[in-house]
Amino acid sequence: MPKIQTSCPNCKQPLVAEIFQVVDVKLNPRLKELLLAGGLNFAQCQICGFQGQLPVPLVYHDGDKELLLTFSPPDPAKTMEEKESALAPLLKQVTDNLAPEARKGYLFQPKAMLTMNNLVKNVLLADGITEEMLQAQQEKMRLLEKIFMVEGEQLIQEIRNNQEKIDREFFALFAEIAQQVTANRDQDTIEKIKLVQEALMEETEVGRSIKTEAEEIKSATKSLEALGNNLSRTSLLELVLSAPNHERVKAYAGLVRPAMDYEFFKLFTEKIENSESEQRKEMVERRNLLLKITQEIDDQLNERVLEAKGLLERILESESIEDALMQNSSKIDQIFIQAVSSELKSVKENKDGEREEKLEVLLQSIQKLTTPPELEVVEALLRVAEDEGKTNELIAELNEQLLARVIEYLTAIISNYDEQISSAAPDDLEQLKETYGKLKQVFNSLLRRSMQQKMEGE
Repeated sequence: MPKIQTSCPNCKQPLVAEIFQVVDVKLNPRLKELLLAGGLNFAQCQICGFQGQLPVPLVYHDGDKELLLTFSPPDPAKTMEEKESALAPLLKQVTDNLAPEARKGYLFQPKAMLTMNNLVKNVLLADGITEEMLQAQQEKMRLLEKIFMVEGEQLIQEIRNNQEKIDREFFALFAEIAQQVTANRDQDTIEKIKLVQEALMEETEVGRSIKTEAEEIKSATKSLEALGNNLSRTSLLELVLSAPNHERVKAYAGLVRPAMDYEFFKLFTEKIENSESEQRKEMVERRNLLLKITQEIDDQLNERVLEAKGLLERILESESIEDALMQNSSKIDQIFIQAVSSELKSVKENKDGEREEKLEVLLQSIQKLTTPPELEVVEALLRVAEDEGKTNELIAELNEQLLARVIEYLTAIISNYDEQISSAAPDDLEQLKETYGKLKQVFNSLLRRSMQQKMEGE
């Protein structure tokens, strides 16, 4: 929806904001995410400094759950009939977007919510989030806010006094907020986040456990990298057997699960059978631990694969593949892309032309969605690198901000090529050097254009 002009709830001055009054989960799931995160219809007034959600009539619809909720902002100046009149076109919009066979009785009995908080609570309850779970989440949020308000010894004491409330869910909530703050690049708040994180890691049992896990993953990664091309089932088994603790064993499983296949466990069993009796107990414990962890990893992966396949079907059945992909952009990961590739291979074998065409469109849309603009520019420049005139024409079209980002992006690529060339096999060296030469040529042209822009600015 385009931005519209409204008035600030505080100072009544004109305010431009992006307003959504219909949240239809099937048509635009992103709006549900915004609603639950408190970011829907959020605005900031440049005059008085007001920040918050704008009070506008709202309709929430989830057809799969047959849930239809309405909200009208409290306004003593308006009668009930006037409030219902404001909601009527929004409810009609929901109905109009449904196929005739999907129009059921619940559409004629929307549930009126007196507050936005109550609307959000009902959405969560429909998702299976219980009142107890909501209260626990709110308590964690209040504790987190309290912790952020204190410093020094008060911070340490506050954390120690609330040990029983600080669990992994609390850390997940903390990580989510930290990610949002970091994205906003507020340096003072980022420093505060770091201080609180260090205190939580040092002063809580779960924090120390998470820190240990992170350190073990780091150590396990280094051990695997040290093996390089010598990584095999035998060498991996030696790492597992020589691991200083079970946390390191878990780390190996998380990092190289595919290598722990049937042959690996067969080798492990043979090792146990040929070992001294006093060593067997610990070896059996480690094997059983690995069997348990790998099964858990496989179960989680299978669940994600099923979710990806379900999402793929919903996107392919939609009227616009591109729109459906954008609405589900937060769910597009490597597992989803693998599901698309696997399905494409299958339909090619079965010669299903219509479905193949849809999947090709989807793959192209994913590529556009996941390719950063800096990479697109670099790829375009590499295609014309041998033609100085075309190279300069493309560079001239870049604005100052994009030009700076492309230079930064290309610097990282060239640095990576330096490392690849120094360790490349003889057969790959010629191709790497050719690409490296083109990258340097493009990089120099970009630098010249950047210097030109700075001189023109002066």
